Amino acid sequence: MDIMATKFKPRKYQSPREVKGRAFGGGGAMAVSRTKRAKPKRFWRSSDEPFKMPSVGTLIKKGLKCLAVGVVSFVGLSALTVAIILVYMYVNESDYFMVQPQSIPVTGLSMLTREEVLEAAELQEPMNNLTLDTTKIINKLKATPWVEDAEISKTFPNGLSIKVREYKPKAIVSLQNLYFIDETGFPFKKLDPGEFSDLPLISGFTLDELSNGGPLVKDAFAEIFALVAVLNDRKDDYRTDNVSEFHYDPDRGITLFTKKTGLQIKVGLGGYSKKFWRLGRVTNHLKSEGLDEGLAYMNVEYPKRVTLSYRPGAAASAAAAKRAAAQGESG
Repeated sequence: MDIMATKFKPRKYQSPREVKGRAFGGGGAMAVSRTKRAKPKRFWRSSDEPFKMPSVGTLIKKGLKCLAVGVVSFVGLSALTVAIILVYMYVNESDYFMVQPQSIPVTGLSMLTREEVLEAAELQEPMNNLTLDTTKIINKLKATPWVEDAEISKTFPNGLSIKVREYKPKAIVSLQNLYFIDETGFPFKKLDPGEFSDLPLISGFTLDELSNGGPLVKDAFAEIFALVAVLNDRKDDYRTDNVSEFHYDPDRGITLFTKKTGLQIKVGLGGYSKKFWRLGRVTNHLKSEGLDEGLAYMNVEYPKRVTLSYRPGAAASAAAAKRAAAQGESG
């Protein structure tokens, strides 16, 4: 056969899957299934397609369908809103959640009464426990001068309890007015007209100093209260109950004045037990000699020495004062 005369037949293209099928022993080409792809739906109209006007019936059906959906949605939303309002009205007005003032326990009271606390907290009428704002109540109570802090506990459905921590008055400080102060020197309450207290009276400070506080003020009151503690244990004229005023000076320390005679005693700072032990010995000696009348000033600042002076015209002489000072020095 003439090779040149043979018609050349091009080899048919074989896909990779057909070649793979033949390689694994398939007698012929592996059958390849092909799914006919659906023609994508067009959402626009071609320029050469005529516009097709929907029928009136179709438009009415679509309009009614939209209207029905809107009505159902409106009715459902309205029903939900009404249900929420009814639930809120029930919860807000139901006695089941109402806190009754007479059932509120109040603890931690010393200076205040239960009625004063409820009045300050504005809890004199029944209130709903669910809508009760405990933070506002605590702020109202802390605005009361005697209340340092407060805790409020809720127990559902209608339980409420109040725990108050009051300021503990340690003394009275003389500023432009008289104020109760705590152990840090903080003035927490102004004394009302006619209000009386047998607490020690302290002077020598300004309102700004006490309001701002600071280490120096705290140290000063620590010294004053240390002296007060020593005088509380005494059984003589220098007991705290017999002192009318404690005056503090940052340079010279503490000076006190007695109630009975107005005697001024310069104490200074520190060593209070030894100073008043020495002062007690001198005072006893003066009494035994009848020289205690007319005393105006005594100074126990210095170790092993007590200096004193008399009011003008007092019967005691300078020599008597000198002998008394010698008695204290020997102690």
